[in-house]
Amino acid sequence: MGVHNYYRFATLCSIDFGEINFVINKSLYNRLKGSIKKVKGKNHKRNKIPETEQIHYSKVYQKLYGNYKQKPKVIMGIAIFPIYGCKFKTPLNFTQEICSYTELGRALIHNKLSNVKDLIVHLLKNKDFDNSTEFNDNRISLIAGQNGKCAITNQPLKRGEMDCHHKTPKSLGGTDEYKNLVWLNRDVHKLIHATSHNTINKYLGLLNLDNAMLKKVNSLRLLTDNLEIKIST
Repeated sequence: MGVHNYYRFATLCSIDFGEINFVINKSLYNRLKGSIKKVKGKNHKRNKIPETEQIHYSKVYQKLYGNYKQKPKVIMGIAIFPIYGCKFKTPLNFTQEICSYTELGRALIHNKLSNVKDLIVHLLKNKDFDNSTEFNDNRISLIAGQNGKCAITNQPLKRGEMDCHHKTPKSLGGTDEYKNLVWLNRDVHKLIHATSHNTINKYLGLLNLDNAMLKKVNSLRLLTDNLEIKIST
């Protein structure tokens, strides 16, 4: 999929990938023929997948390759991305003036951050002395990366009502790396760390999370060694 994303801006990429697919198909068949077999025109793992079991198409497969009609290659019941599935995409123009080395270029970058400028200034003026320099630098980059919004609710963050959360707590081996940090609304942050049923119910009532938001909260709770929140239906 990464190769498709890279080469889809090349002219006639679909023809080139079709030719690659023709050649690779032979090698792929020979390499896997000991572990896959034909079942009603589809490839399945030998002695592992019942003939009646349906092929699983991931959400990414359905989104990017769902329109292709050729029979998919299947390993362990899962359809793998087709080599030929690359469509040309017209490259979008962007201003060449955006850069970090000119006054105009920096102004264009800062204009894109105008909605989070106040939060960035606030963080620059209020260093967290209880944490490392790495943490303080990364939390500023992250507030811009999240466009000043909570990672769970997607609502704008407000000074005094937001926290930079370690996905994996430092007590469990987490670090101050950018990828281990996330900005959250303070009530969301409290919900992630809450263990009391009363506290959990309190913040669930305040936040009114939908299923997608609750799934994100649970993924962060699991990283903190807390149990998932189950909602009875």
